[in-house]
Amino acid sequence: MAISKLKKWRIVRSDRSGFTLLEVLVALAILSISLVVLLGLRNQDVNLVDATRNLTVATALAKMKMVEAGLEGFPELGEADGEFGEGYSDFHWHRVISSTPFDYVREVRVSVTWGQNDRERVEVVNYVFQEKF
Repeated sequence: MAISKLKKWRIVRSDRSGFTLLEVLVALAILSISLVVLLGLRNQDVNLVDATRNLTVATALAKMKMVEAGLEGFPELGEADGEFGEGYSDFHWHRVISSTPFDYVREVRVSVTWGQNDRERVEVVNYVFQEKF
């Protein structure tokens, strides 16, 4: 008779389903850690998208200033700087036109800065040739 009670106990015990408190706590801990990591990655992604957007805009603005310098013909030596105006108030430009060892070639260097204290910077360099007639 004692054997039959034991078998019955095993059958009843193996038919029980569910999770222990320890299993639930471990699952919640893993879920919590995963959510914290995912939120951190999302914030990093937002920062990278903003930095990439600024870098793309600054490069396009620097190229625009470079084209303006080329449209002026053979540029005079000197420096100039300024802002891009409405819509791009965070971006500032600085252009340096310098001589080269050749009298008919000028170096045009345009840098665009942005960010806190103009920490971020893009620089484009081009050479302009004097047309000979």
